[in-house]
Amino acid sequence: MRYPLHTKAGEVRMYFRLEEDGVELRDRQLFWSERGRQRSAYLKDLRSVNLKVNFGGRGRLVGIMVLWFGDGTTLNIFSADVVGRFDRQRSATYREFVQALHDAIPQECRPRIEFVTGGTNNNAARLVGALTLAAAAAAAAAILWTVETVTAEIAIILGLAGIFLIWPLSRLMSANTGENYRPHRIPEDLLP
Repeated sequence: MRYPLHTKAGEVRMYFRLEEDGVELRDRQLFWSERGRQRSAYLKDLRSVNLKVNFGGRGRLVGIMVLWFGDGTTLNIFSADVVGRFDRQRSATYREFVQALHDAIPQECRPRIEFVTGGTNNNAARLVGALTLAAAAAAAAAILWTVETVTAEIAIILGLAGIFLIWPLSRLMSANTGENYRPHRIPEDLLP
């Protein structure tokens, strides 16, 4: 089955646009396009499956699956639109794909595959989170500095703003803890 999800081959630290589109699962193989060339890899050659989430705009998270194969091939699969923003349709497709991929991995191969969440290769999410918290703290300090008396309305507004900034950030950070998971029990917080 073909899934219209954006992909990017190799290590991805940052990107401006996701060029490749579509992955296909067929005959215990994964097919994708890389710079206009069709590529494929056998699922039995998987060495690691990494699920993580990242910011996708407006407090929404996007899913990212990173697959490492025995020959050194790395493939990133995104639930995001072409520029990395949350996309409701692609998120639903991504959920289906993640489940289908885990179901398609041969049982005898699962013990030698590492199934992990988040981890050290999600530094961009940590940096964005730290910057967001620093900006929120600076904004709150600036407001409190310029206001002579703190009214209940200001306290409520700052509290709500903190909640709406901190909740997505805490979800992002807790989902990307870098823990192992079982392939038959995919962590729900990593499926946007």
